[in-house]
Amino acid sequence: MTYITYAHRKPDGSIFYIGKGTIKRAHSKLGRNVVWQRTVEKYKSFEVDILAHWDTEEEAFQHEIVLIDSLKDIGVKLVNIAKGGMGSSGFRHTKEHKKKMSEFMKSNNPMSNDEIREKQLKNLKIAMSRPEIKEKQSKSRMGMKLSKSHIESLKKCHPTRPCIINGITYPSLCEASRQLGIRHGTLYRWLNNVHSFHTKKYAHITECRWIYAKVA
Repeated sequence: MTYITYAHRKPDGSIFYIGKGTIKRAHSKLGRNVVWQRTVEKYKSFEVDILAHWDTEEEAFQHEIVLIDSLKDIGVKLVNIAKGGMGSSGFRHTKEHKKKMSEFMKSNNPMSNDEIREKQLKNLKIAMSRPEIKEKQSKSRMGMKLSKSHIESLKKCHPTRPCIINGITYPSLCEASRQLGIRHGTLYRWLNNVHSFHTKKYAHITECRWIYAKVA
């Protein structure tokens, strides 16, 4: 098999991605990272340049690494997440190379940065608070039918005993969750702490307690 290194270009001719693989892989849209997908979606197309042919995959890997490093050094903005040499169809890296890549990923992992993690969490909360997202989640839970395996799992996690919510008796926490469309974890917290804070969405829940057996 012949391996190649290739470049993807925008319609204006600028390079935005360097890869290695086969001719078929160079023209494929499958298995690309999110930034690559967004770039192609923005420009509606991409061009493929075959840069070199290689007899071995290792040679293609090394060329990919050199190309990515060189282009980034001169200011070319690539959407490659790694520095190259990642992923293969059977090639096995040496222990030294694996150690080098492991150290690189640890030192360059954005999730190890507290500031980035806080920013991502903030953006996630904003996204999840969007009305259309909250409505979709509410509809998906309301009156949902749980599988037998799920019900058995819930029984193991939470006590299977009756409870009263807003004056209505439910045979179990699981059944109350299903009928009310409220997560069982949320109900469990309310049932075990009468002083739990209720958000505006659940302001109508005024009573939530277990039915304990009478002591003789």
